Formats: sequence, structure tokens, C-alpha cells
Amino acid sequence: MCALAGYSPAQPDPLTGPDSLAVKSSAGKWGDQRDGTFLNPVLPGDFSDLDAIRVGDDFYAISSTMQYSPGMVVLHSRNLIDWQIVSHVVSDLAALDPELGWDRMNRDGRGIWAGSIRYHDGRFWVYFGTPDGGIYMASTSRPEGSWSPAKRVIAAAGWDDPCPFWDDDGKGYLVATRFGADEDGQKYRIHLFSMNAGNDGVVEDSDRILHQSRGSEANKLYKVGGVYLHYFSEVRPEGRVAMMERSSSLFRTVGDSAAQPCPWSCGQGAESGWAYSTEGRAMVVSHASGAGRLGGAGWSSASRYLDRRVAGDRETRSGWDWRNGLGWRSAHPRQIEIRIVCERLTPRAIPAT
Repeated sequence: MCALAGYSPAQPDPLTGPDSLAVKSSAGKWGDQRDGTFLNPVLPGDFSDLDAIRVGDDFYAISSTMQYSPGMVVLHSRNLIDWQIVSHVVSDLAALDPELGWDRMNRDGRGIWAGSIRYHDGRFWVYFGTPDGGIYMASTSRPEGSWSPAKRVIAAAGWDDPCPFWDDDGKGYLVATRFGADEDGQKYRIHLFSMNAGNDGVVEDSDRILHQSRGSEANKLYKVGGVYLHYFSEVRPEGRVAMMERSSSLFRTVGDSAAQPCPWSCGQGAESGWAYSTEGRAMVVSHASGAGRLGGAGWSSASRYLDRRVAGDRETRSGWDWRNGLGWRSAHPRQIEIRIVCERLTPRAIPAT
């Protein structure tokens, strides 16, 4: 067991609300071991496409919910290990599409797909996609409370995996994948848009292609030390892998910056969220799904949405250090059970937050 300085066994989360269902990890097999260590997965339930952020001393995460109402679950934690459901972004999916209503239920496996949560200008913003409706957004000043009615940002089918980004000057942008065909027949292009002043729409003539590769999606945009980071995933011969590209300019053209695989590429969920610790260390929260078994060769690569009904997703955490400024590490960082099952059997300590 690894002792953790400054970390004590989990205490009850003081947050309350209409959806304050505890989803604490069970001691002994996963999650908080009640002795200052934890085991992955930290959430052994069906929480796909996680994205996570830290605001002050609080961590918030969202998870896709497909055709189920209420939609887009919101979770809270103070240590990235013990999580509690505090709200849902969309109370009734029929407001997005009548075909998602209980009286029709004609969108099995569709509905709310992956999204991103960000904090900007005193509010929490969630952007998500439905494969048939487009890209939507909602916001709130308090995630434990109610969210604004979802508003459609891009009104077209065939879009997924959006992520908002606000630059140092406060100007907003949106990155998303067009998995449907563009006018020239090309699919899985990642587009970058400028957003309007209300952050609830895009400026059409600002559209530019940020990246394109086989199956490229799962977008996140960050800025660290003046460098823009674009996280995404793509399909390679070995399966779907997590990728990162970087640039000194958000408006670079395709090919200006080569993408490189992230250290946790194999056997890891396509969707991941970074939540920075107070030390500036990026902690990656991701789902890893598949029909693997404890002690076996390892979980298969995340198979996104449909397989979640066959083999429940398990949320995992990993630590990734940046070295040489923002250069790629030449060797893998200390992993926290992100890739294979045998690693999950070894308790690891949590970096102080």
C-alpha cells in the first residue's frame, strides 16, 4: 500500500440536491481504500465519456447518458476518487428531440453523446452533441442546482465531441468533429469555430479545419504555458488511440504541428478529461470499457457507446507529467492503472490536491 501525505479516508460529501445519489467506490476492490490509497477503477459503474475540471478545491465531471432522461450526469468530488452525482444538465431529452421522449423512444444508443465541461466568467458551461440534432450548450452558476435550457449551437446532424475554449482575451471558440460527410464527402474532420458573444452560437464564416485523420474525434482544447494543446483520438492499426498536437497559434493550418500519441494510448478510453491539481499536474480521468477480466491480459480499447450495454465502463485516473517545458516525455510517466488490468490490482497513492 502507498501512504498518501495529507490525504485522509473519504468523508461524507456535504453536497445535497435532488440527484444527490452517492456513487462511492466500494472498498477492497476499487476506489478509496480508506487508508490513504486507492485502486482503479475509481468508479466501477456506467459513466462513459467523462470530462473533468477543477474549480478551486472542487472537481466536477460530466458523463454521457445516450437516450436516457435526465441527461448528461454531473458529478462532484474533492479528491478525484470519491464522486457524487449532483445534477443532470438536461431534465427531459424530449426537449431536444421528441423521438427521445418516453412515448416514442426511437433513439436507442443515440441521444446525448460525449461533451465537455468548462468554467468561464463565473459560470459552468457544458457543450454536448446528439448525432441527429447537432451541438448543444447549457450553463449554470452552480452545478449542484438547475441548468439553463439547452440551446442548439450547431443545428445539423453528424456532429459530435465538442469542446469550448476561451483564450486569454476572453474570446470563445468551439472545436467539434464532423463525423458525417462535409460537402466534399470527407468525414471525421475536426472543425474550429469562433463563438458569438453569448457563447451560444458559432460564427459561420469562422469555420476552419483544425485536423483530419481516420476516425478523429474526442476533442479537448487547452492552453498551458502559452502553448495550445489539442487532444483527440484516432484509429490506427492497433486500434483507437489518444493523440495530442500542440501549436503556438490557435489558427495554424493543418500540418503545422504534428500529432503524437499520448503515453496512455493503449487500452484507454477515447474520451478523457484533464483536471489539474494545485501543483499544476495534469490528472487524466477516463473511461476504459471492454470485456476484460481481473488478472487477465487487460481491458480492450474503449469501444465508445454501444458496448457499454454489454460491458460496463469503469472510470480510471492517470498522472501525466510534462517535461522539458511542453515537450513530450521520452519515457512513460507514472501510470495509475489506466491501461491494463494487472496494474489496477496495485494500490497507488493520490497526488496531493
